[in-house]
Amino acid sequence: MNIVVGIIEFLLSLRFVFKFFVVNAGTPFVAWLYSVTAPLVSPFAGIAPSLKLGRFVVDFSTLVALVVYVLVGYLILQIFYQIEPRYYGAG
Repeated sequence: MNIVVGIIEFLLSLRFVFKFFVVNAGTPFVAWLYSVTAPLVSPFAGIAPSLKLGRFVVDFSTLVALVVYVLVGYLILQIFYQIEPRYYGAG
């Protein structure tokens, strides 16, 4: 589970950085990244508008998604720990 949450957070972090620096969305890797992370960010779209700071853009939807997925991953791991603690670090 840690690996899954880590991968999601890594991809969302890349998305945030790429959106911040307004990289070319037409390049294959960036287009792939945006298409893979779009379903993860879409539930949070419209919570707050993106903020433009000169040439930079702060995408609040991605920031909210980062926080929510960290919290959800943490809660799921805590539930697993309560069910079977010996597999998750206790004895």
